[in-house]
Order: sequence, then C-alpha cells, then structure tokens
Amino acid sequence: MKKLIFAFATVMSFMVTAQDYNKCSIGFNIGGHDGMSRTNHSTKIYQLSHMELNSRYMLNNRFGIKFDVATDKFNFKDGHPATNAVRFSIQPTFSLTDVLHMNDFSKRLGMFIHTGGAYAAMWNKTLVTGPKELFNANDGSVDEMIQGILGLTTQIKISERMSVNADISFMANIRQNNGFDFEAAPISGGGFSGYYATASIGFNYYIGKAKTHADWTYTPRMNQADLNRIAALEKQATEVASKLADDDNDGVINAVDQEANTPAGNAVDVTGKTVVPTPAPDLNTIDTDGDGFVDGKDECPTVKGDVKGCPEEHSAEKDAKTLNDSGIYDIMFVKGSSVINPTYNSIMDKLVSYMAANPTQTIAVTGHTDTDGADEMNNKLSEARVNAVVSYLTSKGVNKNRLVISYKGKKETKYAGNTLEVDAANRRVQFSIVR
Repeated sequence: MKKLIFAFATVMSFMVTAQDYNKCSIGFNIGGHDGMSRTNHSTKIYQLSHMELNSRYMLNNRFGIKFDVATDKFNFKDGHPATNAVRFSIQPTFSLTDVLHMNDFSKRLGMFIHTGGAYAAMWNKTLVTGPKELFNANDGSVDEMIQGILGLTTQIKISERMSVNADISFMANIRQNNGFDFEAAPISGGGFSGYYATASIGFNYYIGKAKTHADWTYTPRMNQADLNRIAALEKQATEVASKLADDDNDGVINAVDQEANTPAGNAVDVTGKTVVPTPAPDLNTIDTDGDGFVDGKDECPTVKGDVKGCPEEHSAEKDAKTLNDSGIYDIMFVKGSSVINPTYNSIMDKLVSYMAANPTQTIAVTGHTDTDGADEMNNKLSEARVNAVVSYLTSKGVNKNRLVISYKGKKETKYAGNTLEVDAANRRVQFSIVR
C-alpha cells in the first residue's frame, strides 16, 4: 500500500511539471456525500466531509486523464461513530464543452464527464478492535476495495489561469465487506456491493506558458468551413460557365472569342473574328496541281490524281487527316459535368456521316478532364463524358465495335497548365482515326 501511495505521488508530480501547451491543471474540491448503501445510519450531507486533490492532463481539447486522491468522513446523524475513507483514482475525462459547441452562447461555461477506477479503503477506529494500523487489512480493521467512478463536472472560467467548478459523482465499490457504518450486515457475493454519491465545489488552476488551456480551446465548425468552400467553388463554376458560353452564337466560346457581339450570319475564324469574304477565282480556268483537271472539277485541286483529280482512296485519307489534326469534331464540356451541350449535336452528326461514308474506318474516342479535383473523380468524369458521346453515336446507327474507347485523367491532359482557360480547353472528348 505504501508503494501505491508513492507511485501515485510520483505520477501527479510528473503531470504537474512535464506538461506543455497548457494541457495540465491542478484542483481542489470540498463537499458532502449521501445515498450510501449498505448502512443502518444516515449521514449529514450538509457537512463538508468530502475533500479531493486532483491533477488533470488533457491529450487534446476533448480527451484527458484525471488523477485524484480523495477522503471522506461519514458522520452519522444519530451520533454513531464516524467512518473514514480514502481513495486513489485514475479517470479518463471527456470534455463536452467543444462537442456541444458551448462557446456559441458562452465562452466561460464548460463541462466534462469523468469515469474510471480507484483503490479505496475505509475504517472505523471506534468499532473495530485490534491493531489500528492503516492500510493493514489483515485483521479486518480496514476494508479495502476496488471502486468505479462516474461523474459530471461543470466549470466556470474566471481567468486564463483559473476556473471554479461544481461536481456530482457516483461511486460503486467491488469487494466491500462491511457496511459504511461497520454495523450493517457484511456484504457477500460478486459484483458491486456498496454505493454512495458526492456533491462538491472547487477550483482548477491551469499550468503552462500558452495563453489558453485545452478546456477552453474550440474546434472550428467544420460545417461552416465546408459551406464557405462550396460557395467559393460555385462562384468559380459560374465564372467558368460564363467563359464557356457563346453569347453572340458565332460558334466560338467567350473565353477565346476576340470579337464580342458578332452580327448573326457572319463567318468567323477560330478566334471569333469576322472573316471578310474575298472574290472567288474562276475555277474553270485554273489547274492548281497541273493534273489536267481544272479546279472547278478537281476534287483534289492541290494534289495530282487521275480519279476526278484525286489519287485512289485519297478522299478518305484526307478526311482522316482532317479528323486527326484539326480537332473540329471535339466535344467540349462544362466543369464537373458529362452532359453534352446540344450545340455539339451537329458536329457529332457530321462524324456519323463520315463513318457511314467510310464503313471500314475505326475511330478512337478519348475522354479528357482538367487538373482540378482528385484522380478518382476525374477518371470517373472522363469515362462518363466518353459514354455520353458513344451513346449519342450509337443511337445514330454507328456500331460500337467501330469505336476504340479510352479515358484520360488529370495526369494526361491534352494541354499543360492549370489556368481557367487551359482547364476549359482540357474538358473534352477527342476523336481520331485509328490507322
């Protein structure tokens, strides 16, 4: 028993001196007790007969460990000889201050639950004869037991260094052999064999160099942080959607359109600028490639050929090169979406016509995303965009076996960079000829 007291004192000393960042506190409480079982005599609850010295170390702002030594003197109302008791406990603590967001209505009110186990002993010198050496229970003068504890402590912050508290605790004893008055019939059998409750008030003194103790440190409200992040993402999405729109309906998105409000019907180049038409030359007098077919009747005016001015199978090869190099059939998407803008239906219809004109040709369909977001999310988005395009093509009669499908994530973007414009250009489904 003496070794146990020494170990307890050593741990408490360490807790006081070895902590950092205001995780440690020491405290003292005084109060009374009642509700004892078993006993033939009731106590005077209004007397200050319970005292407790404690040290508490917080692992974070919610969880901690409490060590205490407490004494009780059970003074009975009818003059029956008093019984003395002592305990040494270790109790994990759980702070409700942060969990219940009590700082929303008061930054000075706190609360925590404590529960754990203790070594406890009680004795009555007047009633028990024989040697009265404390912590020597061999002669029956001291009743030693294991004690379970459950309590609730409410705190009021006085300053950054001190708080006052009120505590209610319930104790249940295992291996209690006597009633609390040392007169009630001995308790036998396993399980809990004795109970009592205490009510006390006290103070805590916070130790450390930091300004605030863990008792009064609050976790940021994650739901509010999430709302702020969502609002920022929605704002960014609105800005990107505006740049992807085509306000003047000239076929060029706002992000790259260098001529806003193009008059309806005007031809434009890839930058959205109006193209001024030039007079067409007389194609019936010009033979650009010198193959004997005037340009007006030459289907390949810049390449010599004998088949209507073209080499054999040249038309398909030319179409294939155009499909591979120009990107005119590419389908663009809004950030985070796999829904096809109806304006691209005409482009996909042209691709359907090309496939019908070249029944042996196979097309590669490749999905791309931007660099924003997680890999898994972008991979799924790339796949969803390709599936949307393939679904449209097959609904128009294209055999799915003629499509080679692949998906590229954020690590295989078409264009390098992470500006809003580059991200917009990367969100696409690309078509190419399979050679």
